Amino acid sequence: GTSIHSEAESQYRARNFANRTATSNTEDGPASPRYCCSCSKMTSLVLSYFNARGRAEAIRMCLYVAKGGDWVDDRFAGKDWMSIKPTTPLGSVPTLEIDGMTHCQSTALLRYAGKLAGWYPSDPLAALVVDEAVETINELQSKLPFKGKKTDEEFKQSRKEFQDTIMTQYAGFIEDLIQRNGGKGFTTEPSTADALLFVLLGDFRAGNYDHLDPRFFESYPGIVSTVEGVANNEQVKKYLAASK
Repeated sequence: GTSIHSEAESQYRARNFANRTATSNTEDGPASPRYCCSCSKMTSLVLSYFNARGRAEAIRMCLYVAKGGDWVDDRFAGKDWMSIKPTTPLGSVPTLEIDGMTHCQSTALLRYAGKLAGWYPSDPLAALVVDEAVETINELQSKLPFKGKKTDEEFKQSRKEFQDTIMTQYAGFIEDLIQRNGGKGFTTEPSTADALLFVLLGDFRAGNYDHLDPRFFESYPGIVSTVEGVANNEQVKKYLAASK
């Protein structure tokens, strides 16, 4: 894709991550950021994460909806992680630098970005539903079985059992939350939960989860409709086009 470079971006990278090679391409992809804050009078936002979707993608989407290109999407290669890790508050990413102060915890960052974008409800009950959905999606992913020391067959079987039990239970709950609201989203307006679900479904459809059915969620009409709503959002379309 096309990266947007500026003096502000260059100063940021030189000041904080001199050990990263912005122009190199590795198996992890390019290490350079794609967007930057170019107006000193605006809040300066720098989101740092691997050059992957992961826990940062929904945050990136909301930041783009809120700010367009006026923020730094700082993506680094996996090979650089061990040198970057000690510079983070808790040894993890994503982190979001706001006017020079670094913040962490992906759910908190997503909520902040969602508020900037208008993708987080002001109504307390609606906000509860959105948070409930976000926590459910995150919890579902945290329960995903990993291979570890399992044999290939044991790993395959553990994923099948996960899909037939926990994944089915959680998908049903997510679907119910959407249907309570009319079947097209968790609230009447786009939300951070919609964005997170969009990323999850995209990863499934791409076959990024071994031994799980990439079309598993297609039988849940509310989930599919919610994701379609995000995909048809004009700002999201621009973000996806710019981040290819």
